[in-house]
Amino acid sequence: MADPIIQADGVVKTYRSRDVVVEALRDVDLNVAAGEMVAVMGPSGSGKTTLLNCLSGLDGIDSGEIQINSRSLREMSDNALSDYRARFMGFVFQSFNLLPVLSARENVELPLVLAGVGSSKARDTAMEKLDQVGLADRANHTPAELSGGQAQRVAIARALANDPAIVWADEPTGNLDSENSTDIMNLLIRMNREQGQTFVIVTHSLEVGELADRIILMRDGLIESERAGVGANGATVQ
Repeated sequence: MADPIIQADGVVKTYRSRDVVVEALRDVDLNVAAGEMVAVMGPSGSGKTTLLNCLSGLDGIDSGEIQINSRSLREMSDNALSDYRARFMGFVFQSFNLLPVLSARENVELPLVLAGVGSSKARDTAMEKLDQVGLADRANHTPAELSGGQAQRVAIARALANDPAIVWADEPTGNLDSENSTDIMNLLIRMNREQGQTFVIVTHSLEVGELADRIILMRDGLIESERAGVGANGATVQ
């Protein structure tokens, strides 16, 4: 069996604030195969977002080991880790995190420019990604001129700009109505299947979680259980 693209062994993360100690992750083990779509679910405070932040290197860990594509995150310097994330990973957040003064195209171009891609190629790639998410005709619109669903599509195009091997999505449908949520999940599933990218999705929504290949259930900083989602059988959103 090939090595997993994401591997966590004995991961511990504790937050301390004065006299308060929160054990956010307690000896977590998790493997994710390349091309898999995994949903991480659980009640508020269960450690879902902390797990995503630690797996992606946005947050450090107290003990344990995290490897991405067989590379240890703990062995990388901050600069090396930032560069690795920029080239190898994409991020989608609930709040979209688009820069309001930039157009949709310029928002998608941003990670390309930061990665050193030339302006002409960055522009062409941004337009290609916007076309993939069905928003080429809104390329010159600012976030304020887009609907919530459109803004999230721009955020997804930006996350996919560098053709990352892994896309991390934290509540990607959390701010959307049911119709837009369905559209966004259809888009993520299509990207996963057509591009072979690995998706790790944190969600409160059972409807969203069920569409993944595998559902990880967390509680009190522990992985309580896991099971197959309907996505493992090739199901799609209707």
